[in-house]
Amino acid sequence: MLNKLTNLKIDSTSSNESIKNLKSLIVFEFSLKVPTYHVEKQSTSLQVIFETTPLNMPEGKYNVLDGIISHVEIKAIEQQIVAEIAFDFQTDFEIEIIEGIPAKFKLYISRKPLSEILKEKKILINPGFKEKTTSPTGLLQHIPMMAIAKKLHFLLTTCGAQSKLSWEKSPQEEDLEKLEEGILIDIFTETSLKKESGFKVYYSDRNEKSLKLAKYINESMSRKLQLDNLGIYPKSYNYKENVIPIGVVPAMENIRLDDAHLRDLDYRSKVAQAIFNGLVKFYAE
Repeated sequence: MLNKLTNLKIDSTSSNESIKNLKSLIVFEFSLKVPTYHVEKQSTSLQVIFETTPLNMPEGKYNVLDGIISHVEIKAIEQQIVAEIAFDFQTDFEIEIIEGIPAKFKLYISRKPLSEILKEKKILINPGFKEKTTSPTGLLQHIPMMAIAKKLHFLLTTCGAQSKLSWEKSPQEEDLEKLEEGILIDIFTETSLKKESGFKVYYSDRNEKSLKLAKYINESMSRKLQLDNLGIYPKSYNYKENVIPIGVVPAMENIRLDDAHLRDLDYRSKVAQAIFNGLVKFYAE
């Protein structure tokens, strides 16, 4: 029986347990055993070459976009499989081999550069709440918004950020007036009067940093999410001078397609990941 590369597992929603240890994970699965390989490391990429092994899956470029890994590209060149992993920042890696069927080549990518960027950064996440909904299935806003907020909070705290939720058990816990500095992220839905499907981002009309952050988050959402990009819009905020407010609308509340996405756990995680990616880019400058 011929040994083949049968599967590639990427983690585009940062759901693997290794994330808690500041490591992203890519897994190559082979039908019989892990073949002979060698690794070539560049400043922001890694090339893994597997010898004398055919490819039993499509060639192609697979986006990861988890803050540290941009994408993985797989090619078959003669009797070799060439996997190129592109990073957003220079970083380190570890390899773990697990024999069995399938045999697994586990590639752990360090997320420490993200920790260096986000450490001690103050971020308050405010999930939206309304007692009524225009959802075609009766989905209350706070259910998906809280899920997105908690996932974002997890991603930020694992990287050392001083992230907080404005409320958890009751929206009456919310007290945004006490926020002295840092970033405030409102996450909420809207009812589209034009029956438009998609996501949008709001920024403070008096804050250039808010505009810059809105552009980064909107760009990250456009790369990560399936819904249409409805753009960025100014909004009046009345917070203290050192507060950078942002409003993120991941979907329209009254549109059936958007409602289905808000019910999808994978979509919620991708929204959180996209906001996280925008924050990383903002703080990295």
